[in-house]
Formats: sequence, structure tokens, C-alpha cells
Amino acid sequence: MKKWSSVTLSAAALSLLLSAAPIYAAPQSMPAEAQIEASSVSLDPAVEAQLTKVLNKLSGSTKIQFTSVDKDANGQPLFIYGKLSGQIDAEFNQQYNPAKKRVESTSIIYKSSNTNAVIGAALANKTAAFLKTYDTDHKFKTEAIWRVYSPYQDNAPRNYWVLWGNNQSLYIDLDQGNQISASMTYSLASVKAQLANKANQSLKTLGISLTKPFDYVLREKTGDKKFVWNFRDDEDNNHVVIGAKTGKVWEIQNLLGQDWTSDQDFAKSFAKPVLSKNQALSAIKPKAKAVFGIQMKGYSVQIKKNEYIFTKKGAATITGKINKKGKFYFLQMTPVNGIRN
Repeated sequence: MKKWSSVTLSAAALSLLLSAAPIYAAPQSMPAEAQIEASSVSLDPAVEAQLTKVLNKLSGSTKIQFTSVDKDANGQPLFIYGKLSGQIDAEFNQQYNPAKKRVESTSIIYKSSNTNAVIGAALANKTAAFLKTYDTDHKFKTEAIWRVYSPYQDNAPRNYWVLWGNNQSLYIDLDQGNQISASMTYSLASVKAQLANKANQSLKTLGISLTKPFDYVLREKTGDKKFVWNFRDDEDNNHVVIGAKTGKVWEIQNLLGQDWTSDQDFAKSFAKPVLSKNQALSAIKPKAKAVFGIQMKGYSVQIKKNEYIFTKKGAATITGKINKKGKFYFLQMTPVNGIRN
């Protein structure tokens, strides 16, 4: 994870950020129109009006100054940067799409000292309550707060606040009832040896000969649905997800077990089931018992290419993915109530 204490981003860095998902505070009432200060860049009036409209929606009554712009080969604006001044000062960057003539994304960057003022009392109280159960080690420290609006991106959240720290982030998804999600990075040495041993042993249970050592652990929480430790390597080839409260293993992955060479090879290899339903049930039984503590008696199975979904009424669902040899490289348990903690 990265430290987002700097407010000045290159176009490449901004694109990377906006492909991820942060969280933000509850929508405020529609602000008064902002004033446009003398800018150091020249923008097409129609483009400037679009950029300003979004800033008005997100920032409240303030003054806007566009300070720089990155353009494409045809001289069209792609990334626009500027400052907001007023009751609370901030910097912003926006991504514009000349072909579609729309503002793809807007990020407003505030100082951490303004967090409670910009998100409001209700969200500040909700965030504090969330951190009380999530950050029991009192490690979370906000270094910058961003208001992000990316309505056209494929993944959620698209409309949110995000509180950044050093290898820490907390998102508030405004489109999902202000749902809060958070993630913090821990070193392997800082977590209990019992947890680390369970993660390593669970990964071995897959039986994939190639593995990568874990590099760090994430402590992740999403609302009341997910509260886990995520042991993983830098590239997320291997990961093991363990409940922070229950200590249960919820998910194992080793992508080094994937053995197809292309999309065409995948389609050809799994055009017909590699494992029959009976073979799949036979293969999953010892792994489900060893990793999840589940007896597979009474389970049925559905096959979707290389994915095998094992279900039983009133019981947890087990999802597994196999390679061309029929070995599971991914296993996941989903409880009936959907809560993994």
C-alpha cells in the first residue's frame, strides 16, 4: 500500500488511484456557486463550466483557481489541477475525457486537520465508532483526506471520502449508505505466530508445489460483513484470509497453480468439466475438512468452466477453482449469513 500524504499527483499516479476505490462522507446540501479566480491556464469555456459544476457540487461555497493542465497530442485537456480557497482550503485534480466531453473524475484533497469539518459531525462520529472496533491497536492516523467522485468507473465506490495514512486507508461509500471500509498493513513479525502458522499451513493444503512467501498482512474491515486478516505477497499471487474474531480460514489462493497459457488455452481446457461432480466432491472433502472444518456430506456441486460451487441448504457454500490438472488453486467459504469475521 502507498502513503498518500502528498497532494500533487502526476497523471499516471492519478489514473492508478482512480482505478481503486476509496470512501467518503455523506452528501452535503447543494453548495452555493463558486467564484472563479484568475487562472494560470486557459481552458475552453464549455470544459471549464463542466469542471466547475462538479467542484461546486462537491466542495461547497469556495473560490476556484485552475493552476495547470496536462493535454493530449491534440491539445485537449486530460488532467486539470487547481486550488480551492474559502472557509477550508484544498487542492484538486480532475480527469477530463475530450472524446466523450465529460469529467471522468474529481479528487479534492484536504489537510487531515480539517477532517471533521469537511465530513461533518454525523460521519465523524460514525468513523470514530468504526475505528473503535477496527483499530484496537490505535495505529490508524489520518494524514490526508480526499473527496472523490468518479461516476463512470467500472468498480465501486465511485462517490466517496477516503482518509489516507501511511499504509492505511479508510473509505466511506456515499452511494451505499455511508458504508465504511478500512485497511491497514502489518508486518508479519507483528501478528501472532499462531495466525501466521495457520496461514502457511492452509496454503500448503492446496498442494500446489510453487508458492511465494507472504510479504505482509492486511487488517481489513467492511461494515459488519467483513473483518479479517489477509496474509499475502506483494503481487497477491498467494493469499490466505482469516477471520479477525473467529480465527476461521475463509479463503485461500495460489495463482501460481494456474497452468493455462492463454485465454484460448483456458477456453479449450475447460470446455468440458475436467472433474466430474463425483470427482470434485471426492477432491474437495479432505481440503474442506482440513481448512474450513466442514464435512461435505449432503453437498451438491455446480460446475462453471474451472469453478466448482458446493452447496447445501442451511450450510456454508464452498467455492473452488481448479487448474488443468484438476488441482484446486483457490478455495473460499461463504457462510449462510455472509459475515466473515
